[in-house]
Amino acid sequence: MAKVAINEVRRLMLPLDTAVDALLQLDGDRGGVLSRGSLLGAQLESGDEPGLTLSVRLAGPGEVQHRKFTLPEIAAAIINYCWRCRIPLPRHGTKTLEVVSGGFTFTIETANQLPRRHGALPAQRKAPEPAAMQEPVKGSAPDEPDTATAAPAAESAASA
Repeated sequence: MAKVAINEVRRLMLPLDTAVDALLQLDGDRGGVLSRGSLLGAQLESGDEPGLTLSVRLAGPGEVQHRKFTLPEIAAAIINYCWRCRIPLPRHGTKTLEVVSGGFTFTIETANQLPRRHGALPAQRKAPEPAAMQEPVKGSAPDEPDTATAAPAAESAASA
């Protein structure tokens, strides 16, 4: 059976604050200690090893922990965050995460094939060429001068 295609591209732009919230949410869901501490800083890293480094003062002992998150970890945190916030995301598709100025761009691309509900489309015809000359309207005199061109000619004759 013939199929029709639907391609979808979802692009989520996450500022650094949102990405940090997503990481702390995932850390808390997994019983981590970062979500219970005080956030001291977040450093966006691009280049050979892109990611995000969080500096957190841990509750209790007060020591500062620096933890680097890789792109796959950040993507997992974004998916979890969207799920928790009830933001719908396609389950299947090609997912990519890029570091951009001030945050991340999370992209999901899907391609679906659905059964066609109609027959083949007819071949597209080329639009007809416009007529080179139009026939004069019945009842108009072809020998009458055009009023648009006659007025400037009369003005130039009067000024001479």
